[in-house]
Amino acid sequence: MRFRLPLGRVAFAVAVAATLLACQSTPTPAPSSPGPPASAGAGGSAFPSRFSVEVADAPFLRPSDGPDGSLWVTPAAGTRDRDGNLVLVIVWFDDGSSAPRITIATSPDGTAWNVGKSPILGDLDIGHPAPGPIPTAILQLDDGSWQLYGWAAEDASGSALWSWRTSAPSLDGPWKLDAEEILGPGPAGEWDSQVAAAGSVLRTDDGFAMWYEGEPPGSTNRGDIGLATSADGLTWSKADNPATAGRPFAMSDPVIPTWTCGEATSVAVEQPQIEHDGDGYVALFGGFGPADDQMGVFGAVSGDGRGWGCGTRAPLLTGDALGDGDGIHTIATIPLGDGRLGLIAESLAADHSELWWADVTVLAE
Repeated sequence: MRFRLPLGRVAFAVAVAATLLACQSTPTPAPSSPGPPASAGAGGSAFPSRFSVEVADAPFLRPSDGPDGSLWVTPAAGTRDRDGNLVLVIVWFDDGSSAPRITIATSPDGTAWNVGKSPILGDLDIGHPAPGPIPTAILQLDDGSWQLYGWAAEDASGSALWSWRTSAPSLDGPWKLDAEEILGPGPAGEWDSQVAAAGSVLRTDDGFAMWYEGEPPGSTNRGDIGLATSADGLTWSKADNPATAGRPFAMSDPVIPTWTCGEATSVAVEQPQIEHDGDGYVALFGGFGPADDQMGVFGAVSGDGRGWGCGTRAPLLTGDALGDGDGIHTIATIPLGDGRLGLIAESLAADHSELWWADVTVLAE
């Protein structure tokens, strides 16, 4: 999950520190996992990577760059506007004395950032106040207006998570709630019966596509990535393979399931970051294996957004590459317009976090 609500990282605590400690729980196999495909394996150097990654040598955003009192800075959603400027939605957490604050940062090139300090969704009543609405995807429409998607929780324990949408004439707002629930969990027994949390949303020739995190009930690390499509961005249909007629895949199916990149992703996959790549799609996502209690970032490619092929069996990025932090907590991506993606990773420490930048290039086959 984002902030570990989706994917079984225990409920969001009012005290953020307690939540972040809960994120370090040891993962266990996901009950919804379809198991390894015949071609899956441990992977390794024999598997040709479709990606190259160059990580910056220092963080580019710290809590001190945000609203007063911030301790944790989390990348929520990223995009590039029509003029080529980079846009990053950020969630700022303090010591738990106030609700998370959501602001927008912009940059012409990813080096110098203009960080907004005023919350953009503070007056919208979406879901339980702990943690409140958490954005995950932002996009600009042809008329210059904006849409912001995210997830919300039914209660502080995270007993159910669904997806919402807001919109605004400009990044400055005002942001209005279009619908509090545009995508909800599946029925009991389904792979996404507890969580259907928006991850990435893109425009398509037919309307919109959303890749979302799905989970069944539980408290262990678990979950897969599904796809939903919509003509208007409000009414959505989940992708369903008619060949899987029994639970947990009777009503819909994951499109990026566990085991997509071998054993290193066999426990859980999360945080789908999907971008257009020519006539197809590229995905960066978080993955967990049975021996890992820290998230690694993996990559995959697709021609249609439904069938995905692993782009690397070894993680493209782990927390070890990001200074002295304890691991990667949350990721977001921004298309740079030249075949590269800007990957923003939150490096988590005991009492704060900071954002690091990496350039990711998709290599030709």
